[in-house]
Amino acid sequence: MGSGRLLLMLVAAAVAQNEVSVDCGGDSVTVRWRLNSHQKLDPSRALLGDCPPNATESGDTLLFSVSLRTCGFSRKVTLNRVTYSNLLTYERSPVLPFLSHAVQCVYELPVSSTEEEEEDDDDGAVTFSLEFMNSDFSAPAPALHFRLGSALPVRATVESRSHRPLWIYMESCMASTDADISRAAHVHPIITNAGCLMESKWGNSSFLRRRRPAEMRLYLQAFKFAVGQNIFLLCDLEAWDVQRMDRRACHYIQQQRRWELLDDPSQSYICSSCDTSFFQKTDPVSGVSARKVLGPFVIEESPDTQTSAERGPSDSPVWLIVVSVVAVLGTVAGVLAVSYYLCFWRGGRMGYRPSRDLLSKY
Repeated sequence: MGSGRLLLMLVAAAVAQNEVSVDCGGDSVTVRWRLNSHQKLDPSRALLGDCPPNATESGDTLLFSVSLRTCGFSRKVTLNRVTYSNLLTYERSPVLPFLSHAVQCVYELPVSSTEEEEEDDDDGAVTFSLEFMNSDFSAPAPALHFRLGSALPVRATVESRSHRPLWIYMESCMASTDADISRAAHVHPIITNAGCLMESKWGNSSFLRRRRPAEMRLYLQAFKFAVGQNIFLLCDLEAWDVQRMDRRACHYIQQQRRWELLDDPSQSYICSSCDTSFFQKTDPVSGVSARKVLGPFVIEESPDTQTSAERGPSDSPVWLIVVSVVAVLGTVAGVLAVSYYLCFWRGGRMGYRPSRDLLSKY
């Protein structure tokens, strides 16, 4: 690829008053993104794929300088070209949509080069899949409509035509309102920073223990994103011949307030950078990767999300009504008993005296 001729440096649907410049090198890319916003620039809200910026320039420009083999770049090889694609995103505030720019580096393959063609042949011998499953992962999900707060079982697998054993990793996943993320009006990160399941910090989402190296399973709790609209799940997957310690699957254990490494909890220190900094990986010299799109699916409001103030008397549980009635009746009976004792029994006998007292008086 280093001897290939650069054809295209940037494809972006530019947002007004925002400038992007891209310099595609032999196996790396440098991106400068100038954001003219009324809000103060916050680098922690910006990502190139799943990588944060390396630095800021002049107070309003984000600088990314990364390898094309990292940050969730998708790679597509055709007859004579190699295309690397990714997305810049910036979350302005909770009430405003993401700013986004599509970034591409396209290279022409030299006619005499066989290295890329051989790598492409290897990629073609590997098949990735991504699908929603039923609750016990025994079969594909019967429907793609989910209630808000319910579990979304997701399975990613990789298979090789040569049947050689492979390890699969989920580098990044995003929920999007369009299958083409560059056209999406809304984007929601789910897995970022090279394998960190960020949804596990905010909801009941987690990876499940592997049944085999070539399979990854996770439960996502249906989150409040584009409720009632078509949603797509876009995931960057990688596969390797051996287990890699520089690839990770991390989820957050809320009860213990810590990150845990799926494949070896004793090595969970590898996940310590999920909240703080970018995880540095080595180049995938012998790995293969692909971006898979799952959907559309729909998340719907649940009837159970009504507040108690919105519920009428008819919504109260039967047992609560019975207990309330018994308590009221018991109180009334107690009041009547005390009143009878004070007014009729004790009070009626206060003026009574035995007959001998009356006879002695006269």
